[in-house]
Amino acid sequence: MATSSALLHPVRLRIVQMLLGEGELTTHQLHERLADVPIATLYRHVSHLAEHDLIEVAEEQQVRGASEKTYRLAPGFANPSPEELSSLSGEELLTAFTVFTSGLIRDFGDYLDSGEPDLHADRVSFAQAAFWADDEEMDRLGRAIMAALEPLLGNSPAPGRRRRALSTILMPRAYASAEPPHAAPEAAEGE
Repeated sequence: MATSSALLHPVRLRIVQMLLGEGELTTHQLHERLADVPIATLYRHVSHLAEHDLIEVAEEQQVRGASEKTYRLAPGFANPSPEELSSLSGEELLTAFTVFTSGLIRDFGDYLDSGEPDLHADRVSFAQAAFWADDEEMDRLGRAIMAALEPLLGNSPAPGRRRRALSTILMPRAYASAEPPHAAPEAAEGE
């Protein structure tokens, strides 16, 4: 499946995250933001994403005799659909999840390296809440979260606003029924 498999690399995922966050960027601008990625490696991964129709050329202009391309996410780019994800093997799903979480770890490391972190003042949080819910309740929760986010998604940069990211991971716990697994019965006396 093109969309998910094309993203199964940390550098490609970071490129997509940059374009998602900033709109349109040249390869030079991407390299400024991803300075730890060698330029040849960056060009290779940008090319890979373009070949898989995840990003496209928004503009092309001549700069000092060379062609400079500005890239953006391809129209309709979204997280992989349930059908696309269901076509992945367990190993591919683990790889996709590992790439996603490694991006979160890198983002948090960048935040810590950016100066004096103040999690409270910066509204940084990470937490886990365990709860019981059926599928309909989960669908309502998802709609409520999207309704709360929708007004913020259209915000432009402005004084007092910071670029923020909300990442979610939702998965069932070890047992799926209302009854927890039972311990093995104790042996009766005298056995």
